Amino acid sequence: MSASSSLSGLSVEGGPADTEAGARMKIRLLEKLAGIFPYLILFAYIAGCIFCLLIDRMSYLINGSILAVPAILGAFAFAFIKKKDIDFSGTFEIFPYYRWISPQLFLATFTLTVLTFLITPADSTPGFIGVLILYTIIFVQIVSAQLRPAMMLVEIMLTLAVTIYSYTLRPVLYFGTTDIMPHSYMATITYLSGHIIPGELGTYTYFPLYHVFVALSSHMLGLDIETSLFVTTGLIFASTVLFLYYLVNSVFHNDRITLLVVLAYAMNADVIYYGTYMVTRTMAYVGYLILLYLLYSVTGTKAHTEHAIPRPTPRRIFAVITVMFILLTHQISTPMIIALIGLLFFLELVLGEKRRMSTTFLMVPVSLFAVYWLFVAYPFIRDLFPRADLSLYQNIVLTEAVNQGWNFLLSQIDSLFVVFFGLIGAVYLVWKQQPKYSIVFGMLGLAAIILNVPSVLTVVFQLVSVLRIDRFAILFLPILAIAMGVGMYVLARYLAAREMPPRWIGAVMIALILLYGVSSLGFIREEPSYTRYSFNQDEVVGFDYVLEKVPSGSVLHSDYYTLRFFGRKKINESENLGLPYYANRLIQDDLNISGDTGYIILPDEQLRHGGLLFGEEAMMDETEFNPEKGLRPYMPTEENILNFTGRLSADHKVYSNRGIEVYHFRH
Repeated sequence: MSASSSLSGLSVEGGPADTEAGARMKIRLLEKLAGIFPYLILFAYIAGCIFCLLIDRMSYLINGSILAVPAILGAFAFAFIKKKDIDFSGTFEIFPYYRWISPQLFLATFTLTVLTFLITPADSTPGFIGVLILYTIIFVQIVSAQLRPAMMLVEIMLTLAVTIYSYTLRPVLYFGTTDIMPHSYMATITYLSGHIIPGELGTYTYFPLYHVFVALSSHMLGLDIETSLFVTTGLIFASTVLFLYYLVNSVFHNDRITLLVVLAYAMNADVIYYGTYMVTRTMAYVGYLILLYLLYSVTGTKAHTEHAIPRPTPRRIFAVITVMFILLTHQISTPMIIALIGLLFFLELVLGEKRRMSTTFLMVPVSLFAVYWLFVAYPFIRDLFPRADLSLYQNIVLTEAVNQGWNFLLSQIDSLFVVFFGLIGAVYLVWKQQPKYSIVFGMLGLAAIILNVPSVLTVVFQLVSVLRIDRFAILFLPILAIAMGVGMYVLARYLAAREMPPRWIGAVMIALILLYGVSSLGFIREEPSYTRYSFNQDEVVGFDYVLEKVPSGSVLHSDYYTLRFFGRKKINESENLGLPYYANRLIQDDLNISGDTGYIILPDEQLRHGGLLFGEEAMMDETEFNPEKGLRPYMPTEENILNFTGRLSADHKVYSNRGIEVYHFRH
């Protein structure tokens, strides 16, 4: 039966021939769906507009319309591109080989970029101009006649590494979105005590590998915990480029496509963010990418068979070790990774494709996960009970948009390019089906776009704050990069097929790459002034004073970011290890401070120039799932500053510098 047979020509029962024809018919159906995709996008946009009007959310309508523009453009660009039926085999280049676009030029630019980062302030951007130039040089090399994959991989890894270090090592104390600080404290305990953290600090005692690694790195490098954390984890994350390259090339067998995928990955704003924010879930993500590499690059398939070639014993052992690494690094990542691997398995089964993973292998992480959670880490299951409360899901709550209109556009320019290139690539993979397995990447690529850009999923309170869907979205970043890289490739091939002069093709593609890079590196991103990712020198000096002079067990009152630094709980060994500990109280937005005695830590400079985050005390340990409660900004208006400072007495001040003031009060 041919691939173009109609549904009425299929037999619903029978042997292998009918099954094979059915599989081909399913793929034919996907091809037809991809063909009408532009109209599905238009329908979805119109339906979304009607929904926004019905629920009276104009902010959703405005922001959704901004994201709909690249979606519609990408969908109709695909409609034109598919007419040229671009093939993934063969060679393609935009430029001849230019000697001046060489590794030597990259090395010179890289050196100047590093020097610029070293001599400029932490919050300055001149160094990122050098990063943009580096990515441009790499792109020109990728689309030039003489392709050097090994050299370009090294260049991409170096550029990603210097980008990560520019965020983490230049500030006095970088903390990302604050989880780095408690993890540094747990690693410090491991460093000083020589064993994993005690149970008093929570269930991370059952998932200790990250803290053990950071502590060992600090011992071996002779650096403090924070510096060794950033130095080692930055290099580890940059190495994910290598695993992604081999993963993608094992499917497409096209170096140019693969290098474009890797470039899109390294330039992605979320990838850069997680590279700077290497906490436990990000380390587990690295293990997940290694596991994907093993499944796709190491495991081959026999011709005319459905099942994977049995892996050599050392490879199977290494895969099991990787699963155990993930299991012992982060709690929630393991079931999420199992779910995604199960989804890959299901898609392979439905599409009738030769499977890259077997049922036997799928049972390995499932069995390890079940045994460890049920018989060893079972106390962590109790921590999940509040999130399983069905009353939380009775009424779907939609959150308010932080940015709207122009501010949203400025903060999401990189998302526009993700949607544009990602849709072109994902839908083209589903339509072209070359190789056949690329359908899996195309279908998951569409899901990756929805998960990694602002969408209906990111405005539902239960999904964002209770189920933490962002921790699932990170696992789709490699697949998103595949969709984007393929989108870049087919767009360039389409422009060439239209007989556009190579210099104009190069100019268009370089302009798109630069605009994408400008936004992903944060040149024009709009963020609230009260949002912080690091502390300055004066603040760290003030914090050191508190650690040295304020007695352990004292009650500290301050804003959210400051209290995250002082989130140091008491353990039995606190005194022996010389670790101060405190009871933290988050100041509420009504400035009400309870208790008879304690210390108030005021980041005075931040209050006057950016604002502070106050709120309910339950927000400090993520036990509050009430959308009406949460962190609220205390903006730096003259009235607010006078209202706050007027409640403080100079007689109670025990320390001050340009950034921090410390008050000791007694009622």
